Amino acid sequence: MKKLDSKEALSLLFDGVIENPKELSLDKNRWVRHSIYVGIAAGRIARAINNNYANYTYFKEYLDEFGPLDDDYATALGYIHDIGRKISHPLHTTEGYKLLCELGHEEEARATLTHSFIDNDVNNSADGITGEDRKKAIIEYLNSIQLTAYDNIVQLCDLFCLETGFTTVERRLYDIVSRKGVYENTLAHFYKTLELKRRFEPDDDYIEILSKELDKTIDDFSLYALFPEIPREELASQNEDRNKLLRLINNSKIKSL
Repeated sequence: MKKLDSKEALSLLFDGVIENPKELSLDKNRWVRHSIYVGIAAGRIARAINNNYANYTYFKEYLDEFGPLDDDYATALGYIHDIGRKISHPLHTTEGYKLLCELGHEEEARATLTHSFIDNDVNNSADGITGEDRKKAIIEYLNSIQLTAYDNIVQLCDLFCLETGFTTVERRLYDIVSRKGVYENTLAHFYKTLELKRRFEPDDDYIEILSKELDKTIDDFSLYALFPEIPREELASQNEDRNKLLRLINNSKIKSL
């Protein structure tokens, strides 16, 4: 089967869930709105990397080997990353994988699993995995595939897109933790998210040169510069929001599975 494009992916996302645009505003479809923003963000980031990949050290080797990223494909993966939620929210990763494989989209199905685990490592997740057999199966699958730039892109986009639009990773993670609770790996996941985000920032020396030549600040070349929709007050409160998130993590009882 040919590679899934963004139009087909959006159709799959809506199938059985959204029959008319008004249904997008329903609270039960928050996850659908989130998925749309993840897709938009993934495509935008893929284009930015393509346009200046030599100055993204982390991605340069990957693009040298595999060529430019397909931004429409990145968008498609963003759209369908949470598709399993139409079947089961708690089991959405594995249910989404099964669903897409049944539809003949085995390659794209990987995004339903990899999006929840930074660097395709089961330990780098926002919460835990229910069921020992299910956990074992996820670990075996993640260990059987090679990490791609698309994996990292969707993983990051999932961590700064709310159902209302783009935000900072601090705001997004606060939203996740306040809803899902704190697990043993929650704090480590937060720091891993910050590490992941740094991979999407152009190299420091390149930013320094451009900031002097164009009379701009370092912030003008950050990941968030690609998303002018993020409210200024949210960008200005990143440190405050980070401390708020850390207080929530440190003051909450660790949940067990």
